[in-house]
Amino acid sequence: MVVALNLSIMVSMTFSPRFQNLTRIVLVASFLLPACASSVRISSSPSQADVYADGHYIGQTPVRHRDAKISGTNLDLRLEKEGYEVLETQISKDARINVRALLGSMFVIPLAWILAYPRSRNYVMKPLGQQVVPMQLRDDDVLVEVQTNEALGSDIFVVSLDNSPCQSSSTNSVLEAAVGIRLMRAFRVLERRELDVVSSEQRRNMAGLHDESSIVEAGKLSGARGVVLVSRTCEQRSTLTSMRFVDCETGALHWAVLAKDQPLDAVVSELLNRLKP
Repeated sequence: MVVALNLSIMVSMTFSPRFQNLTRIVLVASFLLPACASSVRISSSPSQADVYADGHYIGQTPVRHRDAKISGTNLDLRLEKEGYEVLETQISKDARINVRALLGSMFVIPLAWILAYPRSRNYVMKPLGQQVVPMQLRDDDVLVEVQTNEALGSDIFVVSLDNSPCQSSSTNSVLEAAVGIRLMRAFRVLERRELDVVSSEQRRNMAGLHDESSIVEAGKLSGARGVVLVSRTCEQRSTLTSMRFVDCETGALHWAVLAKDQPLDAVVSELLNRLKP
């Protein structure tokens, strides 16, 4: 913004008033208009699903979509992966405040862009022929979907994908430790540093923990049975907690948890109750 103003001053010393005004508008708009856009990270379990946004192919999960649609509009999504049912859904652009647009609205940008996409969305894809009851989340609820509990007592890693709840925030490592301690009642939780050693080797080979598939692969190379992927995000003033157990050998989903405005103790307790033999 300072650069744009300095350039505007320089222009005013050289050109006609009409050209000066036009130039100022262009310079200020070039700084403020990007604030109209917002983005959402789209991931899936399993990963590497083809993603179509409003009918246009944008890549494989995990992938980030960005656009400058006005607030309140919907983004039509379609996820496809061989061996899985096609998943069609929508993401509404009203999950959080677009701070840059809010600041820009004091200058040029109208309030039509004041709301933004949620930071991330994860989708669990259903294998062809498998019957799964949809998870309908209500306020202050904990939903658990269990496909199998055969991995109880096995070696696992806990990996945090996002830790940004509404009331406070901390590092991913804090969330990993908090969940890992609670899961030790039913699993052998391995230290994250063992996974990091493998990821360092992957980076030397042009890989690394860039997406969920590489995290699961690193878990497999580390000897773990599975990886628990956990996230806490703030959406529409509610903290959503998501946990998923992904089998490192097959990539299958053993269980999934989705909770709204619930402490970790309640989330994990409900999960362990459902996992009991």
